Amino acid sequence: MISPRQKTPRTTSRALAPANRGFAIAEVLLALLVLILAGGLLLTLLARSRQQQKCDAYIADLQNFSATFFKISRDHQQWPASTASGQNFPPKLLTALADTSWSEQSPFGGSYAWINTTPGDASGSDPVMPGARRGMIILTAFSPSFPLDITQSDLRYIDHKIDDGNLQTGKFHTGYNGWPVYEVEGFSP
Repeated sequence: MISPRQKTPRTTSRALAPANRGFAIAEVLLALLVLILAGGLLLTLLARSRQQQKCDAYIADLQNFSATFFKISRDHQQWPASTASGQNFPPKLLTALADTSWSEQSPFGGSYAWINTTPGDASGSDPVMPGARRGMIILTAFSPSFPLDITQSDLRYIDHKIDDGNLQTGKFHTGYNGWPVYEVEGFSP
């Protein structure tokens, strides 16, 4: 037992300071590391979400264009001529496309083009779908003002959402220069 007159051995704050300081630095570094990792994960998730939004906007464009081309072409009993600018389209088709983003760049850049794939014979028959006619909506990068920035990951995501999941087959696939191609449903005359 220590008498009231005796001083108890004291530990000075200086003696504990280096140990406390080292522990505090380790805690701060660990917290900083956790924040950096969480921030990196958040940025990755935000980038992925933005890419999926672009893919979904592109899918909506394709479906909207496809429905417009099909309806107008069915009414005229023929697909319009192939064109990137739309200058050879029937007036009714130009009017219908005016309410879409056809003449604007896609969510990935590039510009939309229409290819009439109906064979040139008099019957207009399609060897794959006898009695049917087909056309394709293509996303191109021919325009320097609309460079195309779409990745293989984007293409696979789109293909899984609207087609067979294989970029070599189906109505959504890659074509010239790896550019995306979307075949519009055929119709019988």
